[in-house]
Amino acid sequence: MVKALLHFDFYQAFRYNPLLFILLVLGGIYFIFLCFYYTKKKELIVPSQNAWILFAIIVVLYMILRNLEPFVYLIPTEV
Repeated sequence: MVKALLHFDFYQAFRYNPLLFILLVLGGIYFIFLCFYYTKKKELIVPSQNAWILFAIIVVLYMILRNLEPFVYLIPTEV
């Protein structure tokens, strides 16, 4: 995926690992929310330990599922 990104082949990079792009979009939305919250309330929100644990569970679950037979569509493919 890194090689595809270095060659600006975003479609192929997405086919290698779509979870990274999904997490980047969700992380961007979360960051924008934090910026708006900080400008309104002048308080900084720090993600809790539960949020980091949930993130780790999602990543590990994705890595396991993409290796099981019913989820063959998650396997990286070349165009």
